[in-house]
Amino acid sequence: MPSDRDPRPDFLLVGAPKAGTSALHLALAAHPDVFVTTPKEPKYWLCEGAPPPHWGGPGDRHSQQEWVWQEQAYADLFRPAPAGSVRGESTPFYLWHRGAQRRIADALPEVKLVAVVRDPIDRAYSNWMHLWSDGLEPEADFETAFARQDERVAAGHAPFWRYRDLGLYGEQAARPLQGSWTPPGC
Repeated sequence: MPSDRDPRPDFLLVGAPKAGTSALHLALAAHPDVFVTTPKEPKYWLCEGAPPPHWGGPGDRHSQQEWVWQEQAYADLFRPAPAGSVRGESTPFYLWHRGAQRRIADALPEVKLVAVVRDPIDRAYSNWMHLWSDGLEPEADFETAFARQDERVAAGHAPFWRYRDLGLYGEQAARPLQGSWTPPGC
């Protein structure tokens, strides 16, 4: 029986892509008292009621189709949750994205954040391997691809191409959540 509570998350899995949020999301989905969203990564808090930015890297346009950016559509993700269940979603980019952090703090002051991180170099290598194996990363050498991050960001590639920046967990977690700065395009 669906819950009558406000359709919002009780927790968010944040952290970094390729750090283990998918495994934790699946494990939580198997628990009878936990409800997690489908899709796993709605990315709702990355942009404030606006469609996702038009990223220009290989494969970026396809991933934009998966974003849930409308408030009603986001709320609808939580409506099927059984009464009494703990509800959550898993978008690792929320830790990296300052605008998402601010919006979450403003809209969900009681939400629990679970940060899933991994050795930053192992994470970056796995990120590169994912893109390279999918035929999206043209650089067959990890170090060369890693060194091209700033060039790719300048060219408008999506956040998944930030091999270095996504692993700066200390800086990401230490940011104050006040202010109104929002990254370009969001």
